[in-house]
Amino acid sequence: MAYHGHKLLEEHILKNLTKDTALLSGKVIIEVGSVREHMEGQNSTGFFMELCKKHNMKLVSVDMDPECSRNVHKEAEKLDFTDYYAITMKGEDYLKGIDKFDYLYLDGFDYYHNMHSEKRKEKYKEILQTEITNENSWKSHLDMVEAVYQKGNEDSLLCIDDVFDANKGKGCTAIPFLMDNEEQKWKALEHKYNAVIFSL
Repeated sequence: MAYHGHKLLEEHILKNLTKDTALLSGKVIIEVGSVREHMEGQNSTGFFMELCKKHNMKLVSVDMDPECSRNVHKEAEKLDFTDYYAITMKGEDYLKGIDKFDYLYLDGFDYYHNMHSEKRKEKYKEILQTEITNENSWKSHLDMVEAVYQKGNEDSLLCIDDVFDANKGKGCTAIPFLMDNEEQKWKALEHKYNAVIFSL
């Protein structure tokens, strides 16, 4: 199975809690980019719901598309999971309004490649009045990390998905901001499953 960044976030959440996972009780995972299509290794929403259910955590799933929010509810019903919120909003707008976070998964605005469906392209035009471009993806993810870089704590984890190398994928501008910001520097812990995970 080809994993994505949600698997990397899970590995790091559990990494230091092998003896006492009860410490996770009440923690919150925020994901930006809810379930859209069920493809092998994807569906971070269902993956996080199963993790949260097992460890008594909460999930906040944020997406600009009302259809994706409806998919969150369907996924929760299928998994008999109730401790979640499905928020229909741009990720950067939602994150500006929070005070702190435990675990944050950024898989929002798509980067450009030639395999996007026409339906997905039309959603961007309909909801955001824009198109899928690398520059738009980079700006969205930079806006998100700018909204939260001072809202973490020593246990917080921040994961950006679809990061293939320094100049390709969603983290092209967000990653340098996190690592070079003099006010609050984050350190990259691991680059795996085409994602990068950070902590303070």
